[in-house]
Amino acid sequence: MNWAEKYRPKTLNEIVGNERAISQLRDWADKWEKRLTPPKKAVILSGKPGVGKTSAALALANEYGWPVIELNASDVRSASKIQSMILPSVTNETFSSDGKFLPSKRGGRKLIIFDEADNLYETSSGGEKKDGEYTDKGGKKALVDAIKVSKQPIILIVNDYYALTKGSGSPLKDICLNIRFYEAHPNQIADLLKDICRKENVNVHPNVIKTIAEKNNGDIRSALNDLQAICIGKRIVDMKDIDAIGFRDRNQEIFDFLRELFRSKDLKNIRRRLFELGESPDNLIMWLDENLPFQYIEPQDIANAYDFISKADIFLGRIYKRQQFDLMTYASELMCGGIVVSKSRYYPVAKYNFPFWLSEMKRSKQNREIRDDLCNKIGKMLHISQNKVIELVFPYFKHVFKNNYTFAKEMIKKMDLTEDEILLLVDNSQDLAEKLLLEEDQEREEKNLMQILEENEEVEEDIEERKQMKLLDF
Repeated sequence: MNWAEKYRPKTLNEIVGNERAISQLRDWADKWEKRLTPPKKAVILSGKPGVGKTSAALALANEYGWPVIELNASDVRSASKIQSMILPSVTNETFSSDGKFLPSKRGGRKLIIFDEADNLYETSSGGEKKDGEYTDKGGKKALVDAIKVSKQPIILIVNDYYALTKGSGSPLKDICLNIRFYEAHPNQIADLLKDICRKENVNVHPNVIKTIAEKNNGDIRSALNDLQAICIGKRIVDMKDIDAIGFRDRNQEIFDFLRELFRSKDLKNIRRRLFELGESPDNLIMWLDENLPFQYIEPQDIANAYDFISKADIFLGRIYKRQQFDLMTYASELMCGGIVVSKSRYYPVAKYNFPFWLSEMKRSKQNREIRDDLCNKIGKMLHISQNKVIELVFPYFKHVFKNNYTFAKEMIKKMDLTEDEILLLVDNSQDLAEKLLLEEDQEREEKNLMQILEENEEVEEDIEERKQMKLLDF
């Protein structure tokens, strides 16, 4: 059985990450449960594939004991199908699993889940899809009408919120609550993978779990599939087994996107590629900022492009300040579209660079981990939190350690400092660190030697005592 299905969350508390989204979803469901029809009868769960949208919807239904009606936009698109399949579901009453009638006035609920709702478009009347030509056969309008008269909770699941709400889907912005799901942190995914390994009785090397969690870019479903693929038929999995699965080269995907962005003038194509890329705008803006000066030559083109990037940056600031995450798409399109329209001519392909800030963060990650471990030791010694040590104590501790030789030697012993921790405290001064470590090793050897001598003396005394006892017995 597929592990993604086998270990699909049964309750909202089991969803990995997205605590804010889960809280919003539960608040909305509570109103239905308390017979208080919420102002917005439907919820749109939006976000990249694999982040837990469908799992959250099914977990919600299971937690609240609601029967589920699952529909997919690939099967139900036209107005006639929505009217014949969704409209009766949202207006009719429901029954319990044992056939008992549950009227909505007495709290009887069923959950309608409409997956891939952003695919609500139809091909042209000629049958085959022509260049960008679509005709809306009333699917979105019928969905809007069904939500307005609904007596039951509805969840629409989409990857692209904009695709659902454009055109005749615009009213959905007002009658639906948009809840955005984001990629889970690698540490959260790693914890989930470890738990599944325990349940499957498979001993997987920690670095294998860490690699899978990091390489799947927040896609929980893909991480579970990779874990299952590498564990099939095994009880022990180590690092050499990691080659059995291929990973997405995320940087290469971004480089390919940049190549099109800086050379193309096709806004429609760039918007499509932007959606396929699925990169968060706060990361994407760093890639654009780093590479723009090397791609455009004309000063006015560079100035115009940076003007759009700066406006997108203002957008991002307001998004995080006001928690309006549904505006993320606009920020991405503003910065990328702005770069496209700013070029006055075509430019030759130039080398693309990894964002300096991200590379510095990557290089400093190990130092931050060493610092955190060190501050944790200091915190335990002083009986204060690690955060307090970082904010208030660490700079002074480091200054005294570096300039007071006696204090440094005492702290090395007391906290059992590692070589990396000592190097951090002396600002990577190899000479001072080696001197401290050399003396520490010498003292440790002397202490071990003294301990051996003492043990030998005790043995000799014991032998002598036994000899005397034998003489007395004799």
